[in-house]
This record gives sequence, C-alpha cells and structure tokens, in this order.
Amino acid sequence: SYMTMRGISSTRINFTLDGVPLADSEDMATYFVDLPDLAHSLDSIQVQRGAGTSTVGAGAFGGSVNLETVPLATTPSTDVWLGGGSFGTALGSVGYQTGSLPGRFAVYGRLSWQKTNGYREHSGVTQHNVFVSAAKQSESSQIKLTSFAAHEYQQNSYFAADSDTLRTDLRANPMSPDDRDSFGYNFAQLQYMRSNMTASAFFQRGYGWYRLDNSQYGLDGLLLGTMWTYSTSHANYGVHLNQFKREHTGPGYRNYGTKGEVNAFAKFTWDTNRWHFYSDNQIRTTDFHYHGDVAMDPIRWTFFNPKVGARYGGFYASAGIARREPTRTDLFQGEDNATFPHDLHAVHPERLIDFEAGFDRHSARGFISYDIYVMNFRNEIAATGELSDLGLPLRRNVDRSYRRGIEFNGAWQLSPVLQVRGNANVSRNRIRHWLTFTNVEPLLTPSVILNPAIEYTPSPRLSVGAVGRYVGKSHLDNTNDDALVAPAFFVVDATARYRMVTVQVNNLLNRRRVFPSGYAIDGVSYFYPLATRNAIVTLHVNL
Repeated sequence: SYMTMRGISSTRINFTLDGVPLADSEDMATYFVDLPDLAHSLDSIQVQRGAGTSTVGAGAFGGSVNLETVPLATTPSTDVWLGGGSFGTALGSVGYQTGSLPGRFAVYGRLSWQKTNGYREHSGVTQHNVFVSAAKQSESSQIKLTSFAAHEYQQNSYFAADSDTLRTDLRANPMSPDDRDSFGYNFAQLQYMRSNMTASAFFQRGYGWYRLDNSQYGLDGLLLGTMWTYSTSHANYGVHLNQFKREHTGPGYRNYGTKGEVNAFAKFTWDTNRWHFYSDNQIRTTDFHYHGDVAMDPIRWTFFNPKVGARYGGFYASAGIARREPTRTDLFQGEDNATFPHDLHAVHPERLIDFEAGFDRHSARGFISYDIYVMNFRNEIAATGELSDLGLPLRRNVDRSYRRGIEFNGAWQLSPVLQVRGNANVSRNRIRHWLTFTNVEPLLTPSVILNPAIEYTPSPRLSVGAVGRYVGKSHLDNTNDDALVAPAFFVVDATARYRMVTVQVNNLLNRRRVFPSGYAIDGVSYFYPLATRNAIVTLHVNL
C-alpha cells in the first residue's frame, strides 16, 4: 500500500508508531505490506499535513502520521474478527486483554492472519502478525513493552501494465509468477513514562528476499535507537539517537550501508488572553557510510528546522522550514550495488518553506475547517517518472517548485440518524524548470480531490453509508504530454453494518477503467488499474 499527501510520496511523509520512526533509514520508505493487521492494535491515528511539529526521523514534507497503539485495559476482554470476500480474500484476528493482574501488570495480545489472491493475475499475498504489549503501573509511572513480529509472502505485481494490454485484460500482470518476495518485520519498544518525562529504547529489523527476472536479491536491516522527552507547562524538549545498518545482496554482490542520526528539539508555548503562540526548533544531523566493491567517502548532513505559529480562537497560522537528505536510491541513481564511485554530494538536500493559515469551528452538530497552504521548495528531489531496474522510482533535484492549495474538512449531523461529511483539496502545483519545459505540473499530482460521504444510522445495531472519491487527472511524467495522463475518475464505496456483521463493497458502480496511478516509458503509458466491484464480509464478536 502507498499513500501521498498533497501529491508528495510516502518516502517524504514521517510515519511513527508510539513516537518511534517506522521508515527505513536508507530509503525513508514505510512498507505497510510488512505490517499486516496493525490497525486492529491501534487506538488512534493522528495526521498533520505540511512541515508540522518536530518529531523523530527525517523531516516531514508532505506531512506526519503518528500511530498510537491500544492502551492496556483494566478489565479482561476478547474480540474476534473473521472475514472473507472477493478474489479469495480471507482474514482472521483474535485479540485479548488480560485486564489488571496482580502486581499491577496488564497484557494485550493479538494474533492475525490474512490472505488474498489479488485482483491482478498472480498477485496473491499471505500475511500474519503477532502483536504483544505489556505494562506495569505504579503510583507515578509506567513501564511498557510494545512488540510485534510480522511476515508476508507475496507474488509481486509492482510493475504497471501498458495501456494496449489493459484494453483487453484489466487483470494483466507483466511480472512472472516466479517473481515473489518474502519479508519479515520485527519491532520492540521499551518505555518508561512519568507525567512529565518519557524515556524509551527501540529495536526494529526488516529482512527478507525477492526474486526478479530469475535473480534473487536480499535485504536485512537493523535499527537501534533511544529517545527522551521532558515537558513543563510551557515547554517540551526531546533528544533522539539511532543507528541503522542494512545489508544488500544480489547476483554476485554483497554490500551494506550504515546511517546514524542524532536530533534534538525544543518547543515553547505562550498564552495571552485568547492568543496562543508556539515556537518549535529542531536540529538534526545524520551520516551515511557505504561499504561495497566501490570505495566512496562517507557523507554527513546537518539541518536546522524552525517553526512558529499562532492561534486566535478558531483562526490559526504557521510558518516553518524543513530540510531533508537524499535517499540511498537517489544517491546511487537507482543502483542497488554501486558500479562506480558516485559523487554523494551531487544530489542536494531539499528544503521546504511552508506557510499555513486556516480556520476551524466545532459545534454540537459537527465541525468545519479550512486550510490554505503555500509550500515553496528549493532543490526538491522530484520523481522523474522512470523506474530503476529493480522497480524503484527514480528522482533528481529540481531548482525551484511549489505546491499551493486550499483544503476543506467537515462533518454535519443533519438529523439524529443522518450525517454527511467530506474533505476536499484544490491546488496548483508547479515545477519551474524541467529539462526544456517550464512551469509544469509534477507527475501524479491531481489538482482536485473530493471525498464526500453520507451515513445513515437508524439504530445502534444498524448503519449504512457510502463514500465517494473524485480524483482529477494527473500526468505520468513531468513533460505534461497530454498523451501521457492518468484520467480523472469517480468511484463509490459502500458499507452496511447490522449487529456484528459488516459488508463493504468497493467500487460499487463497477467502474472498469479506473487508473489511479502509473508511469510512462519511451512515450508509452503504463497503469495500475483499480479493482472492479468487490466485496468483503466481516464478523466482529466481543467476548
């Protein structure tokens, strides 16, 4: 699964789990396929668009997403999820809360398994996950361990199909049935928490192999880190350190990279009458060392990322600067094993100056919010629309670019049983110069996105709802050739719930030629098709 925010890819979105960075340090990507059924062990998901407040990991450009795991309950409970649906989809999940145990201990655990054959030909996946958290509570503090071990096995389908093939076969997969992968992901964090202080240490390991064109490749990455935060009534301080190492193997080669990071931040707030002010300053330094057949000098980057903001009643405004380094793929021009000594200074760090202003209002019947943003980039590392030999997107610096837009989010209770809600984005996005072209739209960045929804709940036992998605057209490369376009589309998903049973129907209107994403090679369009109408039925039982 992939996501973008304001047209910015997930490699430039900061994902954290209970404050711990989830992205791998080399390529800054978060692979949710390696985290099956994590959602059932989450208590909340907080999304902040734009530069946002300081957090661990690389600077956020598109935004930040913080996942908070479920708290430990004081009473015992068990819940079971079972489901099945289109394309051979099946899932099962069992969660258990012990409640308070002698010694003020508590434990939560969940076992999950799911599989699907996939919409595209030979694109099936099987996943499982074991999630455990345990805590000991005292009068003034808590010690908590959070951990999971996940694994996925899949037939690969990450190459798109050309437009001619899709005219006759929407489920075509250009990859071989033998192109497979198997990856595991282990995570553990130990936290010590008091009312005004948190200290933690964490461990992550992502490992596995993949086959492509009868060749096998391997990855094995390990991240160790620690962080500390301290709060007062008007200030918040934090320090984070980590060390990452990942080994890459392929036909006839073996190399590894190491990357270390230290960052510290200080946030301050002031309140005067109805005014609220804040400042947020982060300093971050990171270095990368490559060890392989070709010798290259290490490289180090140091960034200062300041932000300020103010709120008066429902009105707010902020300004911030975010900087971040290139990924390993950017530095090596897509090579997994360097064949010549790359100039690691050739790809410049990118900088974002982000201005935000908006208004929000809440009432007993709903809420509404507007946000205007102006994001000016210098040396943005922009996608070219090309892929490496291993299927990774290639990127390069562009001198100047910008993204400007307005966002809307709202919900309103029309009656005790009927609610409408929705969000929208209208934007203008440009790269000043691309090759011989000027003022072009960045690829895969639609200027209009609309998501209306309605939900009817006549009783606590029954609810019916629908969500629409309109996405405007977007270009497959940065030349803005009208022949290389992902067309605009509108689809509707519907959900009905009665007691313990939920039925979800995706692409309810059975739109057959919906292509949300793709790329272009040598003037030919390649697309990833949206699945035709499909459904899944789930049973949720609380014991």
